[in-house]
Amino acid sequence: MASNYDPYIRKPYELYIAAAWFVATATSFAGYIVLPGGKSMMIPWLCFGFMALQSAIKGFNLVGRGKVGEMLTFMDVEKLMELVKPEKMWFGWGFDWMPIHTQRAVDYMLSGAKINHDQENPGSPWIHGLNTGKEKDVLIPLKSLEGHTIMFGTTGAGKTRAYEVMVTQAIHRGDTVIMIDPKGDKELRDRMELECKRAGRDDSFLFFHPAFPKSSVRLDPMRNFTRTTEIASRIASLLPSQTGGSDAFTAFAFRALNLVAQGLLETGKRPSIKQLRYYIEGGAESLLVKAIEAHANRVEPNWKEGSAEPYFTKAKAGKAKKMETITNPDWLATIEWYRTTMSNGPNGSEGIDGLLSLVEHNRLHFSKMIASLIPVLNMLTSGDLGELLSPNEDDTRDSRQIFDTSTIISGKHVLYVGLDSLSDSIVSSAIGSIVLADFASVAGMIYNSGKKPGRISMFVDEAAEVVNLPFIQILNKGRGAGFQVVMATQTLPDIVARLGDEARARQVVGNCNNLITLRIKDGDTQQFVVETFGQTYIKTVQQNISSAVNSAENIINYSGNSGQSLSFGEHDLFPQHLLGHLPNFHYIASIAGGRVIKGRLPIITH
Repeated sequence: MASNYDPYIRKPYELYIAAAWFVATATSFAGYIVLPGGKSMMIPWLCFGFMALQSAIKGFNLVGRGKVGEMLTFMDVEKLMELVKPEKMWFGWGFDWMPIHTQRAVDYMLSGAKINHDQENPGSPWIHGLNTGKEKDVLIPLKSLEGHTIMFGTTGAGKTRAYEVMVTQAIHRGDTVIMIDPKGDKELRDRMELECKRAGRDDSFLFFHPAFPKSSVRLDPMRNFTRTTEIASRIASLLPSQTGGSDAFTAFAFRALNLVAQGLLETGKRPSIKQLRYYIEGGAESLLVKAIEAHANRVEPNWKEGSAEPYFTKAKAGKAKKMETITNPDWLATIEWYRTTMSNGPNGSEGIDGLLSLVEHNRLHFSKMIASLIPVLNMLTSGDLGELLSPNEDDTRDSRQIFDTSTIISGKHVLYVGLDSLSDSIVSSAIGSIVLADFASVAGMIYNSGKKPGRISMFVDEAAEVVNLPFIQILNKGRGAGFQVVMATQTLPDIVARLGDEARARQVVGNCNNLITLRIKDGDTQQFVVETFGQTYIKTVQQNISSAVNSAENIINYSGNSGQSLSFGEHDLFPQHLLGHLPNFHYIASIAGGRVIKGRLPIITH
């Protein structure tokens, strides 16, 4: 059995044999020419030449294995679109990774050869050559992508170029495309705008970037909701918390936001981040009075001239019940009338009742409880960012378009959201989280309605900077609303650090049926990846040599033996440490259903 074992990649010993046969060929040829009766050397000469050629071919074949992985391919979009098949996503060239490739990789490493020959370029191209140098187009069914995809890759490994390949095809397919890019990669943004023009979707491209407010569209991340609690949770989720949002300060901030949002809706106004900040920071007294008046006008149109008149008379005489933060007599009368005649009754409003308790809360204690909320609201409403995230539809001087996630999806737009994380990582993370929360709300609406608007391709780069609970909900239930998510991050610990819990981080990656890995260095991430790929069995040749001398009986009594055996052992389907040796733009992927692919990507040119 061991005699049939021949490593796929090893030193080309056949070249040494070929050299010996070549010497024999040359010698016999010389004899054929020079010696008398040399014609008798013709047959040996031809036989030796044939053996030399056969050994040389086999030897050079061994030398050439792995060279295909050294290729760096550039491709224009026209060629890319020719390779795309219906209901498939083209994702470079490669082959299905099988146990035989694991065997060949282990053999190569055991041979003592250098894993990386080129110190100028990171990675080991020979990994891609383990399929005898053969590769074919990698076509992934779009149906498989409905299960969402997570992509790992260290800095410079090729995540952005991978996104270019995927985003380009999504735009030409006519998908709604959302790209959340914390870094704000200009090449990726330009690629998306260019492909919209190529696909005849010039008006579909939308650009949002806090660092470029003049050329950015305005987004209203508070427009879509089914319950006011959704509005409150989008802001409250940004607060620092040691207990996942369940501590007293976060809970108090959530309640305050929710009550202010309800008060705004009572007055017929849609909540915005600016309005929430105004009433949280400056006090909700005026909002309470407006909410009571709006509610009373609906329930009892003539309330001021009727049941409330005695309260106004009493207040003007200075006999109204005093309040810590209100001195206006009319306000005091309005509040006292509501408290006496409507509060907690059939004609009352739970939202107004809650807002009233908020206004009556001790102001000093209130300020302490929202101390962490005020900075969050300030950073989302300061300067140009306030105009971008809290657009005023009545401002005729601002010609920038206003969009929300619902109109983006219904209009099949292509949205690029740059977050400028290099300049301000805290603000960029907050923006990304709010936008994702809004998309989660719309996904829920679509799911409940049962009417899918078509495929929605969402790409989230550096996902560890923006991932939150609403994003987990998109991964959980977004498929039913037509969402296909591709998220990228450098390491698994990045997500753990963001969510503060390894179990929750594994919940995020566990909701992704597809895994794409470029070069990664982190050991924990490598371990997770090889666990996903699974195990296989490989052959191992063991050589045993022993000797013994029994000098007690006879000094020449010497014995020795040698043997060779072939055994099978369990091994990772893809060797873990090779994940740190993938060249740039090379990947190993696990697709829904258990298919494992080794592939390489081109660089898309303009």
